[in-house]
Amino acid sequence: MRDREQIRRMFETAGTIRGTARELRADRNTIRRALAPGARDRYHRPLMADEYEPAVRDVLADHPRLTVPQVAEIIEWPGARRTLAKLVARIRPLMLERETEHLARPQVGTVNLGRMSVGRASAGALAIGRIRGRKKAGLPEA
Repeated sequence: MRDREQIRRMFETAGTIRGTARELRADRNTIRRALAPGARDRYHRPLMADEYEPAVRDVLADHPRLTVPQVAEIIEWPGARRTLAKLVARIRPLMLERETEHLARPQVGTVNLGRMSVGRASAGALAIGRIRGRKKAGLPEA
């Protein structure tokens, strides 16, 4: 896109929209938009990827190994595949890091190593260790 400050400076010297457009090899409507009151100095067109980034992050947070076409189908991506592929390539490493961190932590309960006592149990915990024989534990032999 054209630099609007340059268009304004050129308009001051050329004096006309047509002359400025001819000198910059730009369309006259481009010159008019740059000279309009309240026009920004820089033109910014939001990207479709910016609009869909939160949806892609949500999908990849739950399923970081989905393919680009699968992500496109889930979020109903209307644009080009390459644009989405670049967005997924930028976000996926962060989500895979989270997945690795999540796998490093115990998921269910706790694991205790040591002696297991008879008659004592707790939900969500697994105790691994020596199990006393039936005689030592005071249980009748089978």
